Amino acid sequence: MKRSIPTLLLLIACLAPAISARADENLAFYGLKGYLFSFSPLVVDGGHAQAGIMFSPYKDNSLNCREGHIWAAPISFVMGDGDWWEAGIATHWEFYENTDAYFDGQDVDTSRSAMGDIFIGGKIRLLGQDQDQFPDQDRGQGIDLSLMPYVLLPTGERDRGIADLYRFVQTDEDHPAWGLNLLLGRRFDQLVLNLNIGLNYMETDDPDKDEMVRFVALAAEYQVKETLTAYLEFVDIENKDEFNCADCSPCYDPDAGDDIREIGVGMDWLKNFWGFKLHLGIGLTDTSPDWRVVALVNRNLFR
Repeated sequence: MKRSIPTLLLLIACLAPAISARADENLAFYGLKGYLFSFSPLVVDGGHAQAGIMFSPYKDNSLNCREGHIWAAPISFVMGDGDWWEAGIATHWEFYENTDAYFDGQDVDTSRSAMGDIFIGGKIRLLGQDQDQFPDQDRGQGIDLSLMPYVLLPTGERDRGIADLYRFVQTDEDHPAWGLNLLLGRRFDQLVLNLNIGLNYMETDDPDKDEMVRFVALAAEYQVKETLTAYLEFVDIENKDEFNCADCSPCYDPDAGDDIREIGVGMDWLKNFWGFKLHLGIGLTDTSPDWRVVALVNRNLFR
């Protein structure tokens, strides 16, 4: 955990300045406007810095030879004009430990820590639901719609089993991973519904890995009061792993290629310059964690 000290110092440096602004944005794990692993078609207004911590255990209904936990500390910066566009950059520090009994007495390093991939992404707003947000249009379009391109750049740590927190990259190859998501949304007074559909691509020489996988997410957000919102999200990420050889390893698991599927609930408290998020997720497949808990804080730096 000592390597987390530089990350915490960087967080303090980013969030300390008392610049006159308001934090009224619900930000996803890697900083873009959204929930945890799913996104809103809306874009942020101004500049925001965010950081936090995540804990995920793997034990119950997990894959063979995998029992342990992951700590992660993400940090991100995002900015947008509140109407048409948004752009962000993020990364995370990660520590994982595999405590499965299979590795007892073996000369194997079962705990690793490193920086993850660098996430660079953004949104281009194509349609707005109402005329108030797009005053130059004759009428509202009935839905919010955005395109979200992004890239995951390796930091040279994939050979340590650390890449991106969305689990798109499951290889030690240092190739960039590219993605494009279509984000759809509809707002009903206090209720907001969102749908994400996307593809992720990474060139690979590994015959047991898919190069192209899909991403699907659903989210519902409810404004409890002016400063408090609650949300529910469902995320399904197609697994790149196609390894199918029961005789190749005692750790082979027929469920290793299952989609990474999770449902989560969270709450955001937004006031003045600050935003605070608490998220609890439950894994629905053996390739997902048993559960995860995440705490995030964001600061509006300027508008």
